[in-house]
Amino acid sequence: MNSPRGRVTLKDIATLVGVHTSTVSRVLNPNRRTMVSDEIAERIVAVAEELGYRPNPLAYGLKTNRTGSIGVVVPDIVNPIFPETVQGIEDILIDAGYMPFLSNSEHKAERELRIVENMRDQHVDGLIVASGSPHVAILMACKEDGIPLVLIHRTWDDPEISAVSYDDSLGARLMIDHLISLGHRDIAYIAGPLDSAGGRDRYFGTKDAAQAHDIVIDERLFAFADSNTEEEGARCCRELILNGKSFSALVTAHDSLAAGCIGVLAEHGLSVPEDVSLTGYSDTLYAAMMTPSLTSIRVPYYEGGAEAARLLIDRLQNPDAPVRRIRISPELIVRESTARRFAG
Repeated sequence: MNSPRGRVTLKDIATLVGVHTSTVSRVLNPNRRTMVSDEIAERIVAVAEELGYRPNPLAYGLKTNRTGSIGVVVPDIVNPIFPETVQGIEDILIDAGYMPFLSNSEHKAERELRIVENMRDQHVDGLIVASGSPHVAILMACKEDGIPLVLIHRTWDDPEISAVSYDDSLGARLMIDHLISLGHRDIAYIAGPLDSAGGRDRYFGTKDAAQAHDIVIDERLFAFADSNTEEEGARCCRELILNGKSFSALVTAHDSLAAGCIGVLAEHGLSVPEDVSLTGYSDTLYAAMMTPSLTSIRVPYYEGGAEAARLLIDRLQNPDAPVRRIRISPELIVRESTARRFAG
């Protein structure tokens, strides 16, 4: 019954079920299955599974002008937040019958643009770009080509682009409120790169939250990291200590920055949390394994990736679907690295 080279075809299934090939095609296309009775559809699906039917992607592409592939671009696959994001994207896309193709831009705008151009040449059906600062040329090219695009980790001022972002301003406020509740008022801050939306939102969110409690953070208590790494955390922590302005709490824009601070604080005779309460952001896997375990802001990156995939599927299945902007709220996770400040 099998066709040449062993591939099971729609005609093979139709012959066994006793229906026309077009009926089988409708049943095996989720968007058209409602056009066939449940009884016939169940028989067709059962026979297809029994024969091990697999769609021919080349034939599908020629017929529908679609490849079933989705380009996914992330800026740093080593960063613990992006494997979670990608897993959420993949789970939804694969369940819906799409094949994601992942590429890493390494935070380089030109590389990101080249990746997207290559994906366009491969005729991906859509793109999900996880980037703090997406290349404007990418957005314009996708619009010109009619390629559905969804941004994740930031929004864009364009009414035709759907996006998923995280409320980092809220995350910053939750952390400052927590430290204030413990009696801290001399609060230092290590900001992440301000050329990313997350870095800016966390920085300004921290300043706004402090001011809401009538605290003006001394400029000597601000340090700015070039990247979210332990090395930059250590450098910034030394800078803050050498500035000579004492602090009882140190807020960082990323768990990796916080990890780099612990050793530097110890070098200067400061322990966590007895002398300095230390906090991170993103609640990465090693936050709970640090000594002491790190108080952090948990961001649901998996859920964000899943939402981005759903937004893209909506646009693929219905090009007239409205553009949507989803903003996901984080939560405070309190651990051992923060403690009450006692006077004297």
